[in-house]
Amino acid sequence: MGTIVGRRPLATLAASALLAACGGSQPPVGARGATPQIAAIATHAGHDTSWMAPNANVKDLLYVTTDTVVDAYSYPQDELEGQLTNFSYPLGDCTDTKGNVYITDYTKNTVVEYAHGGTQPIGKVSVPGSGPVACAVDPSSGNLAVTTAGDTSGGGANLVVYRKAKGKPRTYTDPAIFSYAYCAYDRAGNLFVDGTPARGYGYDFELAELPRQAKSLKAVNLEGGVSWAGGLQWDGHYLTVGQPVNPEIQRYSISEGYGTLAGSTALAGAYDARQFIIAGGKAIVVNEYYYDRYIARWDVLVYDYPAGGYETSEIIESGVPVYSVALSRRRK
Repeated sequence: MGTIVGRRPLATLAASALLAACGGSQPPVGARGATPQIAAIATHAGHDTSWMAPNANVKDLLYVTTDTVVDAYSYPQDELEGQLTNFSYPLGDCTDTKGNVYITDYTKNTVVEYAHGGTQPIGKVSVPGSGPVACAVDPSSGNLAVTTAGDTSGGGANLVVYRKAKGKPRTYTDPAIFSYAYCAYDRAGNLFVDGTPARGYGYDFELAELPRQAKSLKAVNLEGGVSWAGGLQWDGHYLTVGQPVNPEIQRYSISEGYGTLAGSTALAGAYDARQFIIAGGKAIVVNEYYYDRYIARWDVLVYDYPAGGYETSEIIESGVPVYSVALSRRRK
């Protein structure tokens, strides 16, 4: 197959390993039952075009990417408000300060932009390389960063940045990174990206920084090392790195190419947590678990941040893969 991230290989159409599941052979402790959101999704299953509830645009919306569609839930009310369709394989999503949401389509090699609560695209960019995975928007400039996984030989893997989320991007690569996974901006416009190592397949992790105005990526070493390529987020003070196995979110202070560990947030009750966002004192986490040895389900869990512990609520439980979440704030 390809690059191993967590416990599964990454290859064409297997990039879900980057975004949703490390897998594993043991079932989790305390598998959950169905939630009301399953029924809500089933009610709207007949829709083959994008739709939104009439008042969706006046609510904060949590966009959840799955195998073929993107569902929008009110947050924190957790009611299904709409669904975006016409994707091939929507793996990642991110939002900007205006509430616009960007969806990476792995198979179509595009990123599609929607207004908050909108059902029609308001922008689209083509992605050079192969297989866009995750994205992030610089709050200070509006620039859009996108990671690509590449093919099984590493071809087409890169980090691209679009000025103001438009036009042709600048492309960046790091010889230490074989396949690019997640990215995040800090408040100053410095961009961080992680991925799997170029030196060979393995359960390892590489992190690089593209400082604001810089022309090349620079390696970042983290105190204690990191074993798995997980999600990245800026929490306002620290760069946070998700660890999907023995799930936790680690916080690092970054300076001169080195990350000092400032603390960690345990995600008790999660089994295989990878992508996450941090918003309003909460960590919203995509989790995969096994309710028997071979059958997986996915859910989105909410934790107090940075306290951690057990989840305070479950937004959705799904029988289809869930890859990414992004929170779009309503404009006031």
